[in-house]
Amino acid sequence: MSIKAENSRIAKNTISLYIRTVIVMFVSLYTSRLVLQALGETDLGIYNLVGGIVSLMAFLQAAQTKSTSRFITYELGLGGESSKLSRIYSICMTIHILLVIIIVVIAETIGLFIINEYTQIPESRMVAANLVYQFSILTFVMHFIRCPLDSVIIAHENMTVYAYMSILEVSLQLGLVFAVLHYSGDNLILYGFLVFAVSVVLFICYLIYRRKTYPVYRYRFIWDKKESVRVLSFSGWTLLGSSANTFTQQGVALLFNNFVGLVANTALGFANQVNAAVGKFVSSFTTAFNPQIIKLQAQDDRNSLFILMNRASRFSFALCYVMALPIISNMEFILNLWLGKVPEYTTEFCQLILVCSIIDATTGVFNTSITATGEIKNYQIGIALSFLLDLVCATVLLYFGIHPALVFGSRIITRGFMNMLIGLHYSNKLLAFPLRKYLVEVMIPIGITILITIPISMIRMAEGWLSFILNIILTVVAVSLCTLFIIMKKHERTTILKAITNRFYASKL
Repeated sequence: MSIKAENSRIAKNTISLYIRTVIVMFVSLYTSRLVLQALGETDLGIYNLVGGIVSLMAFLQAAQTKSTSRFITYELGLGGESSKLSRIYSICMTIHILLVIIIVVIAETIGLFIINEYTQIPESRMVAANLVYQFSILTFVMHFIRCPLDSVIIAHENMTVYAYMSILEVSLQLGLVFAVLHYSGDNLILYGFLVFAVSVVLFICYLIYRRKTYPVYRYRFIWDKKESVRVLSFSGWTLLGSSANTFTQQGVALLFNNFVGLVANTALGFANQVNAAVGKFVSSFTTAFNPQIIKLQAQDDRNSLFILMNRASRFSFALCYVMALPIISNMEFILNLWLGKVPEYTTEFCQLILVCSIIDATTGVFNTSITATGEIKNYQIGIALSFLLDLVCATVLLYFGIHPALVFGSRIITRGFMNMLIGLHYSNKLLAFPLRKYLVEVMIPIGITILITIPISMIRMAEGWLSFILNIILTVVAVSLCTLFIIMKKHERTTILKAITNRFYASKL
């Protein structure tokens, strides 16, 4: 495939995933309000508790998905012989099946014991809680076994289908909430069952699509010790970073609870919701670039790889920044609309976590490029240590009574800039990535854009809704112009403006 065709595919995939993320985010936010209305605070709390014990193992799912995607994509980059692709897919699926058996055993023993002995669930709701827990385990199983199917679609860069599947998923979830709202029985049990039913429907849809579109990926039981150990070793090191991330987040939440109180946990909960929404945007950008980065590494085409890495970093920053900056500058107004009464610290926490999201969007490409090499041990150790340093800093600062917002800001240094430096270091070490060129082509244009747009985002020309709307328009226009004339190169700007012009004239005709 030519460079022009590759760029066109990446652009198309980015747009598809961007649109998908917007739709998914708004439907999810609306669905979350209806879920509270359908279940009530007590039953929703029970669902989050019993489902949360299973979701603690979700980082294992993320590690396995990344591992499977890397090996399939890498093989495609080498030429993608049918027999080798089928073998890699079968080995990964076998590993998923074995891991899911282990997880179910743990969930049905230790997890079940915790649910019944160490939770404050009302006695009258214990039967419902146990049933929902079983449905949650089954839902997790369906999602976990589906990981290789997702990886196949992503590896083949068929993001439009991936976007359609995501939209179908949130649409089904919205539909099930309406069903629960009109149900006269135990809403909690019905909700748990319907969430599981949606996961089954999605699994069947993915399976049918994979069979019809990519018949080469036929599962057959294979246990190749050497290859399986290689896949498990890779996912194990990926798991180190994921588990350190989960451990740190839970640890910081506990620290806030002990040193500040529940008000800080409430603010942290809302900040995490904002982070999750923006995180979906960030992942949609990186997902579009990831397969090409891994394939170029497999082909050892370093020149094209470095060009794509710099472009991915610049564009991911721009796409995240144009959305995040208006939200940051209008955070208090937005939270008042969303929550009515805004808990203390929520505005500052949400603003700071969006700064982290912007940094993550800019540097996510390093994770992909280093992952593509397969030599991730030292990199994952470095990332895990930066996460744990965030926990150490939070502990020290809270102990000495520092304002919680400043404590929360420590993650910008540790999980943000430190992770950036770690990514740059290992990209240079493993790939000979040109740091000077990255500084000139990426960091300087980004820095100039930030210096220009932040003062503009602080301009207020009116009050209330008019101020909000005018500020959003002004900030988005400023970021868009800076993206076109500072972040983009001349040929990139020409290509985009030409595409917009052609589409405009086509619509006129």
